Amino acid sequence: MARVPGRDNRIAIPAIVLSLAIVGALVWFAVPAVPLVMAWAGGTAGNAATMLAATPTPHAVVADGLNVAEADCRELYPTDLWNQLTWTSDAILSQSTAGPTTAITDLVSALAPTATRTCTWTDSSGQAVVTTFATVSTDAAGIAEASLRGQGFSCAAADGTLECSSTTDAGNEHQTVRGALWVATVSSAWYPEDYDHRIAIHLWQ
Repeated sequence: MARVPGRDNRIAIPAIVLSLAIVGALVWFAVPAVPLVMAWAGGTAGNAATMLAATPTPHAVVADGLNVAEADCRELYPTDLWNQLTWTSDAILSQSTAGPTTAITDLVSALAPTATRTCTWTDSSGQAVVTTFATVSTDAAGIAEASLRGQGFSCAAADGTLECSSTTDAGNEHQTVRGALWVATVSSAWYPEDYDHRIAIHLWQ
């Protein structure tokens, strides 16, 4: 075997033996701790998973304390519906404080909204869906139901929410009233699936 110049076997061999002994000692001391470390890691991961599963995803009830005149349309739509609308080819959104576009003008007078936010979605082909969020009196649902049923609307009330729909000269109308909030939608050849129902869930549940 060729000898490396300057290496002294009398020093190198004991040094190697000593190093191996130190590594062996460290391994010997560490082995009993391995099951404890594994148990701790598994317990920590299990607890974290349990906590995540037990913690419900928070959902703010948007209608609570809502000032529709100052609200942005983005705040009033659930994320999935907002994405669907904004990703629609050549869709344009305009916002205003204009009143509901319903053909039932007597209903507007009866409910007398004190603040409004209207979100109008249109495309180049002339399709449109217009939704107005309006602040009304807390007894508005009863007034709205009587008025809308008298105009031939189909209405249903559940869990404090009144939902009515019909086709009028303005287009396909969907009216929702709950508490002090009135949501009026008029669509013309464009009505995303469960549009008003998804908005209602976002606002009140």
